[in-house]
Amino acid sequence: MVVVDASEFGAEGFDPKRWINAALDARHPSEPLDRFLADAEERLRSAADDAAAALERDSGDALRRVPLACRDALRLRDDAVALRSHLASVLQSLSLAEGSSAESIAALARIDTVKQRMEAAYTTLQDAAGLAQLSQSVEDVFSSGNLPKAAETLATMRHCLSAVGEVAEFANVRKQLEVLEERLDEMVQPRLVDALSNRKVDAVQDLRGILIRINRFKSLEVQYTKIHVKPLKKLWDDFELKQRSSKVDMEKLSGESISGLSFSSWLPNFYDETLLYLEQEWKWCLTAFPDEYKSLVPKVLTETMSELNSSFVSRINIATGDVIPETRSIAKGILDVLSGDLPKSTKLQNKHLQALIELHNMTGTFARNIQYLFSESDLAVVLNTLKAIYSPYETFKARWSVLYSLLR
Repeated sequence: MVVVDASEFGAEGFDPKRWINAALDARHPSEPLDRFLADAEERLRSAADDAAAALERDSGDALRRVPLACRDALRLRDDAVALRSHLASVLQSLSLAEGSSAESIAALARIDTVKQRMEAAYTTLQDAAGLAQLSQSVEDVFSSGNLPKAAETLATMRHCLSAVGEVAEFANVRKQLEVLEERLDEMVQPRLVDALSNRKVDAVQDLRGILIRINRFKSLEVQYTKIHVKPLKKLWDDFELKQRSSKVDMEKLSGESISGLSFSSWLPNFYDETLLYLEQEWKWCLTAFPDEYKSLVPKVLTETMSELNSSFVSRINIATGDVIPETRSIAKGILDVLSGDLPKSTKLQNKHLQALIELHNMTGTFARNIQYLFSESDLAVVLNTLKAIYSPYETFKARWSVLYSLLR
């Protein structure tokens, strides 16, 4: 049984969570937790009601004790000259009365503090009792398949846990909550993939709300990026298919071995199709994710460029070698010349560098279009995206001094 001592609530530095912990430590092991919490909640509520009644009663008494000397002073104001000595006595009485009133107000303030602290402890007890009930009923909510209700239940459990603090009796509930949040996330994912793939705006927004409720929006961002990186990678991979097809067709016509479609002629088309795809996603996300579209769509391009980086560097390198028959015949480029792996007769020429600059200019045009498309995004997001776009050229820029010295 919980004993409520009002003096504890008036002490300096009173902590509702520490008071709850102390009460739980004093609980007899044989007494059920939920019954103990319910009893404590009722006794604290009763004590809080008593404190409120005392506050109201003492406030009335204090008002009735307003010194009569105040009214006497007003009544004697007109003949103050004749009654100076009496007025001095009255003023002295008034001063004493004011001191008594100040003490009464201070006492009322202390009672009000106790009342507020009791109410805080009562609320914490309610959270503890609610947490115990939710922990027992949450499996039924999951079994029903109602994902929004499951998310709301888990959010309420997390709120209750933050209210009761590190109470030993609820340590297992904290672990249970983490497992349930992961479980709900896994239940959402198949529906999320379907909704994103088929552009179901209403379904996407409902699932977004569920994930945000359990602090799992990151999983939506990951899934969205994963789905939309694939089409862009497919566009990139189409180059090799088109190159082989072009090579076969041209060899049939000429009867000679021909390299086929060049990367420098194909790259602008890749950039155009990528830009068109991102523009469509930007418009759709403006409706589906009005609060996150400014970061979601740039993330797709950033991740795509990250996954394509090594392949992009390789294609740029070979493209710089295509402009000279000597390096084109062995499918080598600037980086191979700089590495020293080629015969000494193979020299770096101005055309190699011009080809690199032309490719960089194509990328610059694409970067400006992307900067315009993402102009509403935060500056840090835009800069990070532009850095990803130009990243394949970093390998060449790092060797720029060597390039320059070889061409002098």
